[in-house]
Amino acid sequence: MAHILLIEDDPAVRDTFEIILNADGHNVTTAVDGRQGLALLRSTDVDLVLTDIIMPNCDGVEVIRELRKHADAPPVIAISGGARTSAANYLEVAKLLGAQQILSKPIGAMELLRSVADVLAAQPVK
Repeated sequence: MAHILLIEDDPAVRDTFEIILNADGHNVTTAVDGRQGLALLRSTDVDLVLTDIIMPNCDGVEVIRELRKHADAPPVIAISGGARTSAANYLEVAKLLGAQQILSKPIGAMELLRSVADVLAAQPVK
């Protein structure tokens, strides 16, 4: 299956998503913020980036901006708290910057897996 970089500052969400993705057969590397995620991307090939948008140090919007500087960048699914108006606005910005999909928390296991499968299926075979 795919190698996914999961960038999420909330440990409960990060751990839950990692368990769900691993159970579906994916290899998951985690990062606690955008800065750590970008550092991992410099040394690790991944098939998909799943990033929270609102995080300390370096947010998900900055991660997407950095990724889009490279033609061979992996696809991105952006996630954020859906109940807050600002979170919805950030997700729209993420979509405009090139995120293939956006998801509002709370995100169920089936919604997460369906989004991952859809984005991966749309990518050319390496």
